Formats: sequence, structure tokens, C-alpha cells
Amino acid sequence: MNLQAIIVANCIGSALLMILLISSRLVRQRKQTDDRIFTAMIAHTSVACIVEMISFIIDGVQFPFSKQIILLTNSYLFYANVIVSLLWTVYTDLRLYRSEERMKKYLLIRSIPAIIGIAALIPNLKWQFIFSIDENLVYHREPIGYSYYAITFGYLFYSIIIRQGYYRKYGRSKFYPISMFLAPIFIGATAQLLVYGVSLAWCSVALGLTGIYLSLQNELSYLDPLTSLYNRSYLNIVLKDIWRRRSPASGIMIDLDYFKAINDTYGHTIGDLALIEAANIIRSAAPDHAVVFRYAGDEFIVLFRTDSEEKTEELISKIRRGVEVFNLTGGQQYDLSFSIGYSMYPGSGEPTDKFLHEMDTAMYQEKRLKHRRSPAVSGTQ
Repeated sequence: MNLQAIIVANCIGSALLMILLISSRLVRQRKQTDDRIFTAMIAHTSVACIVEMISFIIDGVQFPFSKQIILLTNSYLFYANVIVSLLWTVYTDLRLYRSEERMKKYLLIRSIPAIIGIAALIPNLKWQFIFSIDENLVYHREPIGYSYYAITFGYLFYSIIIRQGYYRKYGRSKFYPISMFLAPIFIGATAQLLVYGVSLAWCSVALGLTGIYLSLQNELSYLDPLTSLYNRSYLNIVLKDIWRRRSPASGIMIDLDYFKAINDTYGHTIGDLALIEAANIIRSAAPDHAVVFRYAGDEFIVLFRTDSEEKTEELISKIRRGVEVFNLTGGQQYDLSFSIGYSMYPGSGEPTDKFLHEMDTAMYQEKRLKHRRSPAVSGTQ
């Protein structure tokens, strides 16, 4: 056992995670569930780096309450193995499907292996069947202790299954390359499993979390700062992917009617609020696999992979109902109104410019009709 190498590896991992925690402060301010889970993974891993280093330092060392402390530190490491891998599985599902309802639906059944593993650590403090501490205060991994590696690897492989299920249904996610997390962990955990005294697992988790954080930062560069919808730059990327894959898709273009009147009547602060409310209505109506963009100042686009005009029209109806509910219950100084048009991309490999133009044309047809019916409008329309 190279104690110096163990200390260096875990100090690097812990320092990396501390930097990550500090630099992700702005992301955490969004107070989204996936951000909280990511922060929990960082916190558990950072503590595990420190605890693992301590466990190696005190292994076989006699001091007051040494056996109890050795038992507790190693118990935490077994606990952290299963809880971080469970959190990773939940995080993967939430990041891909963006549905808290779906995440909660499967949370209990997915937690069963972790609950069993964590619960077993309590009687192990007395009977030591997972790991043991001998009379010389030296740690030994018992055969049943390898089941915790099975739980950990099981969760990691399950995250791949979740990803593949999502990819088959909706295509690849640009901002969630889970291999950046899994590859260093599989290497580090396998080395630590096979050779006791090698300490790479938690440092590898730190590297994996850093890789995922970098992808999250990349995503933030494609978000509109006001509405938190994807911006026009990312729309171009998605359109190119649709064209390259020759996959059928539906596109809906939405214009916020009379937005200038709202700005002129109530000011730009209220105008910004109207844009945020409009974005929330569209986002709430859109299915989990759809991508919603702020296309221009008061224009939005919803893209989702389908060849069904019926589903597209159902989504438009849902958006219109959302506007009606807002106007009845919103309690704002203004009403919202949308002009909406849609187009279907056949997946034949034709340029997506035509797809975008057809959306735009259909939307403006409805907008012209509205303005002909209401030549004089106020900020309350």
C-alpha cells in the first residue's frame, strides 16, 4: 500500500470537487431538482475522498476508539458507493427526460438495492460480515462486501440503459455525454476492486463529475438568459441533427401578439415578465421530449420528433388552453395572445430552411387575420 499516493490522489479529488462546488454556485441558484442532486453527488464524493484518505492513514493504528472510528469511516465509504451511484441514476433520468413526475414514479423501486445495502451497514458494525477489523485494527473486505461493487456497477449500467431508451425514442442529447462520467469511474473502481491498497475510485468520480459539469456549462451557453429556453444557436444545431438523421419532426412557431403594445403601455420590465410568462406556458404544454426555443424577441419555436399532425395539433390546442387559463387566473395587467403556425418535416433529407419557412408563413397567416379583425389594439390584448 502506497500511502503517499493514496493521500495525493484523494487530495486532488477533494480539491477538484471544492473548486467545482464553488464554480457551480450560479447554477445552484436556479434551485432545480437536478442541480440539487448534482450538488449532493459532489458533496458525498468530496467527503468520501477525505474519509478514504483517513481510513488508510489510521488502518492498523492503535489510539482511543480506533476500532470504532475505523468501522465508521469504512461504513461511510460503502454507504457513499451506493448512494452516489443511485443519485447518478436518478440524475441521468431527470436530465434526459426532464420530468420530475417520471423520476418520482420510479424512485422507490430504483432505491431498493441502495436501501438494502445501506441498512446492512448497521448490523455490520457489530457482526462485521461486509468488512471486518482484526485484532491488529487492520481492515479486511469480506466476500459479501463485493456485493456493494455489484450494486454500484449495477446502477452505473442501469444509467446506460436509461440513456439508450431515451436515445431510441428521442435521439441523442447534446449536453449529457454520460461516458464522460462513466469511463473514469469504471477504470478507477475496477482497479480498486481488484487491488486493495489502490485508491482511485473517488478521484475518478471527481473527474467524472467535472466532465459532466463542463457539459452543463456548455448547455448554459445555449440558453436564453431571460426565459431559460434554448436560444437560436441551439435551434440551428437541432435542425442540422434532424436533417442529418433524416428523422421526421414537427415544428411549431409561436408569436406573442401585440407585444409592442404591452411594452409601450406598461414598460420593458412588464414586457420581460410577459415574455417569461409566455415561455412558461409553452414549456408547460410541451411534452418532455420536445425542445423549446426563444427564436427572436417575441417569437418561440417548439420542435419534437414526430410524424403525427394529430399530436402537433393536440399540442397547439394545449398551448392555447394554457393562454386561456393564464388570462383568466394570471391576475396580470395584460392578457396574452399567441399566433401559431406549424409545419411537418418529412425526414427526407430536404433542407430544413423550407421547414422553418413553412412554420413562419403559417404563423403569419394567423397573425394577419388577427390584425385585420383588430386594427386598433391596446396593451391588454
